[in-house]
Amino acid sequence: MKRLGLIVNPRAGSGTGLKVAREAMGALTATAVVTGEGEMGAAALEGLSLSITALSWNQSRGKDRTFTLAQQIAQRDVEALVVIGGDGTLADVAWALHDLTGMPPLLGIGAGTANVGPFITCQSTDVYRLREARLVTHRVDGLIAGANGNDLGLGFNDVVLDFTVLATMNGAMTTVSAAEKMKNLNVPRDVEGVWTNGTRIIKRSARGETLIAQSDQVETVIVGLPDKRFYGKAIAGGVLMSSLVNDPAGCLVCSHSLVRMKIDLETYRRSEPVVSRYASLGEGEQIEGWGFRDGAALCADGNPLIILSEADHIQVRVQRGLMKAIRIEL
Repeated sequence: MKRLGLIVNPRAGSGTGLKVAREAMGALTATAVVTGEGEMGAAALEGLSLSITALSWNQSRGKDRTFTLAQQIAQRDVEALVVIGGDGTLADVAWALHDLTGMPPLLGIGAGTANVGPFITCQSTDVYRLREARLVTHRVDGLIAGANGNDLGLGFNDVVLDFTVLATMNGAMTTVSAAEKMKNLNVPRDVEGVWTNGTRIIKRSARGETLIAQSDQVETVIVGLPDKRFYGKAIAGGVLMSSLVNDPAGCLVCSHSLVRMKIDLETYRRSEPVVSRYASLGEGEQIEGWGFRDGAALCADGNPLIILSEADHIQVRVQRGLMKAIRIEL
């Protein structure tokens, strides 16, 4: 690959994105790079022997500038789009590109809070591997999340209903307010349940409507893409069964908040027994829910998409082969 796109999240993880981007471009031996001005990429390439096209992002902020740059770069005939960031940044880029004709594959370098998704080609500490690696393009399944009939974003790990998301603060991973995260602010917040007496989670399919959980059964909701590592592990319960029948996704509703960084023993003991309810999710099916507490957030790969009111109706579906990614062939 000689002509690459580049997007840097300058605040991902510990804020080393520009340094990582410079190392990556050297390892990939590209001759031409299309990127964003300044901290979005061009600042990392100063002094390198490259043909550099630096695009304006019009002083947009957060997700808006990532979205704008991704679409502009994809239309500049690049062979791949290198993204320096975490799973959330890569999901934002995928959302910008998913309905474009001739979308470039994503080569993700993990430099964020969570770096475990299918777009992560290598971690920021392993960029040197790109120099000698054989790179292979493949298709990845994805979740399409929305509310009130409108699609809002993509997830390639999970879609979660919660008041918090994970972020890096002072070098440590912690839970922060999803509502404040939408303003590009990291404000610590404890996890809370999302349910009201009117909460319902259903699966809608050709067979009709299946009730998954309701009211106080719904402390948290996670729609995820099962990992093949679940095979043979009975502890995975319904996730194991959906993997065996090759359904690409599933919905786990739990009576206890699961996305958290810490919990004290007494709080955990008070929550027992922890009860979960699970339904698989295939193409052509949809998870729907409503009646959540005001202020709960619909989040995809750690990105808050919308802050909900009790009247809002959310929906999540799965699509096989939604995007193209690049992996290192072992």
